[in-house]
Amino acid sequence: MKLPLWRLVLGVSVLVAMVAILLTLMPVYFENYQLGQFVRQLARNPDAPNAEDDKLRAAVVARARELDLPVRPGDIQIARSEGKLQLETKYAVQMDFPLYQVDLHFHANGASR
Repeated sequence: MKLPLWRLVLGVSVLVAMVAILLTLMPVYFENYQLGQFVRQLARNPDAPNAEDDKLRAAVVARARELDLPVRPGDIQIARSEGKLQLETKYAVQMDFPLYQVDLHFHANGASR
């Protein structure tokens, strides 16, 4: 049974659209990965549990700015327990497509050892 041409064209068009969307979203996900790596390294720094909250927040916000991510100081939660540090960052990135707007929610965290 032969596949009608219109089905083939439609199928290829859907695949091309999906690849285009993935290529558009990929940089944001990679930047989030890089921020997550930074947050984990920052939390594991031996001096981090004794550092001031404002300095830790400033470091995360500065790195996020370098990566062009919209992280604000209020998006960063810092907790200390039994001499251990827990950093948690929650933020959203707004992506605008021609027919649709989507907010991608990200979460990066790290803890000292």
